[in-house]
Amino acid sequence: MASTTISSLGMILWISTIILLVCLVYININAIMRGGQLPRNVVNNRFASLLEQSKTTAAKGATIATSSNSNGNSQTIEEMEAEIDTLKRTKAELDTELDTLRIGEMEEKIHSLNKKFEQWEGKFNSLYQSDTKPKQGDDSPPLLPPAGEKRQRSSSALPPAGEKKQRKVDSNDLTGLNILLLYADDWTHHTLSSYHQTKPLNTVLKTPILDALAADGIRFTHNCVTTSVCWISRATLYTGQYMSRHKTTKPCCWNGLPKTKGQLDYVPDNWSELSFYEILKANGYHVGHAGKWGIHLPFHKNIDFNVEDDGWHYRKIGKKLWHITEKNEADALRFLATRPKDKPFFLNVAFFATHAKDSDIRQYMPQESSMEWYKDDTIPIPPTATQEAWERMPYFFTDVNEGRTRWKVRYSNYTLHQTMMKNYYRMATEVDAACGAILEELRRQDALNNTVVIFTTDNGNFHSEHGLADKWYPHQESIRVPLIIHDPRMADSIKGTTNDEFTLNIDLAPTILRAAGIPIPDKMHGRDMSELYLSPDRTDWRKEFFYEHPIISTKNYVPASEALVRKDYKYMYWPNFKYEQLFDLNKDPGEMNDLFNSVNPEHKLQLDEMRKRFTELKHLVKSDELVTL
Repeated sequence: MASTTISSLGMILWISTIILLVCLVYININAIMRGGQLPRNVVNNRFASLLEQSKTTAAKGATIATSSNSNGNSQTIEEMEAEIDTLKRTKAELDTELDTLRIGEMEEKIHSLNKKFEQWEGKFNSLYQSDTKPKQGDDSPPLLPPAGEKRQRSSSALPPAGEKKQRKVDSNDLTGLNILLLYADDWTHHTLSSYHQTKPLNTVLKTPILDALAADGIRFTHNCVTTSVCWISRATLYTGQYMSRHKTTKPCCWNGLPKTKGQLDYVPDNWSELSFYEILKANGYHVGHAGKWGIHLPFHKNIDFNVEDDGWHYRKIGKKLWHITEKNEADALRFLATRPKDKPFFLNVAFFATHAKDSDIRQYMPQESSMEWYKDDTIPIPPTATQEAWERMPYFFTDVNEGRTRWKVRYSNYTLHQTMMKNYYRMATEVDAACGAILEELRRQDALNNTVVIFTTDNGNFHSEHGLADKWYPHQESIRVPLIIHDPRMADSIKGTTNDEFTLNIDLAPTILRAAGIPIPDKMHGRDMSELYLSPDRTDWRKEFFYEHPIISTKNYVPASEALVRKDYKYMYWPNFKYEQLFDLNKDPGEMNDLFNSVNPEHKLQLDEMRKRFTELKHLVKSDELVTL
């Protein structure tokens, strides 16, 4: 009896186990097919990895959206992964063809691949029913208030989360013009061969594309920056304000290093309403950026196309070894190939060249295909690249000054100077060629005649003048930079001319907005430069400007500097040492002879007058007053 009972119990247990196993198998199969039990991060990471390999904007920015409709998918996971591998191989093949295919052929293939990725995104959503939350920062940042309405000044940072302030103008006021900004790095004003057509100091350098752009547009001979360093100058570009107003003094991604966790120690409320990227996007522009940002923005970049490259000359991406200028060019062409043709665009091609790779002893590393350029040329030595010029610098310029440290690495002897400058020129000519490819694509799309093209750079560069390398200081080599504008609104009589007025980097944002037909925000300091060639008879343009630069690290490393700059005289002030200088630029363009201690009554009067005006402009820049400078 007992054995029968045990046998019956065993049979019941055996049958129950079979039933339980069948139920578990059914539950797991159902969970896999519906996605309910798959870890969300597994799905997201797999798809994010796939998207990361894509160079298309649509794939780059895609995230898996929530879906509750299976749409009758009957494919297995293995089948889907096999097709995804095929897509990956297809994408890799497209990358390989990038250098040889015409951009028109690339455009068709990229659009086709985008559609494929969109289909697979939908399949993943329906298969896994992922409830992925949007990534932090996907919400659009606050925009500007309606046109004509002034914001009240506030000490607060950005508006509360979720509050959106739009600055939209009447569509009838918009011009529909495309805007292309070709924005190079570390080009002084004579890093253009067209400059030497009028002042033949250097007949070696070749920038034929930019020369042709100037011949069909206008070149500004006295274009300057208000702060000569990458990140501050770029913040000024984005906001149309001096450093003292936008308060952005922290760099981003120095030498390609990872971003720090924080963005800015202080987030000025000006940024929320002054970024012209945001304003253009709010008014229907397709907005893109390819290359160097240079700073941490105090909001997430709410633009349609964003590829950020900074701090490197060579990098292996996938199976290809890229040079950064080559990459900047390819990204710009990709933007133009994939942009919607039914809306105007703005694109900033922010080249990293000719910025040195400061941590590498070679400093300037051009593409291998460029090494024959300038090989047999002799690069002229600047007249002020002398020991005497170095000794005439203020007493606090010592061997620990960073400008002198970099001079030792780049220019401390003749052979080194020749090597460095030839590589610098090669990189400049590479940027010139990249500009040519981008302009040719615009021509091929029949869009060049509807596009305002601006070429300029973030700051100048010492090429051994005054015994220095790089930038920072108020000398001409550091603060004067190239500027060329090609504008379809320009009269034929203006094309091929030069303009000698003081234009500044605070003018770039206002000029770009007005080209689009958008009013200039009250808080911007700059002016619309198109008035100089659309209304060439105007006489009320600025005749001077205030220059400022903060201390970097210590006063011995890079001391703070300020200046009042005119075409005839320049007054310099070094706040950390309370040291003043005065230069007669007409008689002393190399800024070798400091007139501060001159007993000449004319010089004393000039010094007193410029001190007073310097103080007035400095107050305006650093105050909260609404002022156009």
